[in-house]
Amino acid sequence: MAKKTPLDLIESACLVLISNGISHGYQLAKQFESSATLGEVLTLTRPVVYRAVKTLEAQKLIRSVDSLGSRRQLKFKLKCTSDGEKQAKQWLGEPVSHIRDLRHEFLIKIILSQTFNLSTKRLIQNQRQTLTAVTTTLLEDLASTPVAIWRREQARAAMRFLDELDGASRTPNNESKKQFQVSARNQLQAQVAKVRHGDTLSTVYLSLEPNQTMTSTITREAAQDLSLAPGSQVVALFKATEVMIAQSTAEVG
Repeated sequence: MAKKTPLDLIESACLVLISNGISHGYQLAKQFESSATLGEVLTLTRPVVYRAVKTLEAQKLIRSVDSLGSRRQLKFKLKCTSDGEKQAKQWLGEPVSHIRDLRHEFLIKIILSQTFNLSTKRLIQNQRQTLTAVTTTLLEDLASTPVAIWRREQARAAMRFLDELDGASRTPNNESKKQFQVSARNQLQAQVAKVRHGDTLSTVYLSLEPNQTMTSTITREAAQDLSLAPGSQVVALFKATEVMIAQSTAEVG
């Protein structure tokens, strides 16, 4: 038995659309027009979409059935087979393996899920877990070469994007944002190095200057409200009932 060729991005997206009731070729192609939500990420012409439909039919993931149009004309309706339904569901729930795939494949999965009122929470959380090791490695490379700098920025942007998407950023806009002052005098400018989310609490690792670090544990909800992610510029406010002083023994006496 010949091994089936894995579906590409276009074929997978079409399969999910068909599995959720987009049943005519013309209707399917409309989803990828530049004015459509999906088209903002991936714009396709009708022949490209129709080729994807033929591939899905050849792999027995969809089939054409006769139906009548509004004027009683004979039309072909696309429906998923049981294998097609399983594959569509599996693909939609899988995180991508590389940061570069967030721009197209992951965005399309998010848009498709939102279009059909499916929860995206698990997909986003799994995506963050999948990329954590990759982004950590990239951020640990402190080389000053253009490529290393670019990779660090890509890693920070990817995690910020996932954090905001996850629960959303409730960051107020400039019009509603109010300036305020606090009485705490112990304030340090810092940059978020990484954020580790637990079920209810998040640990925020801060980088200070020069080469100093600080860790803060706050609620996960607070971390999401602040849209904290690697690279975020923050102010650390802290209280202390005691301040201890230490000195190197070499400097004593």
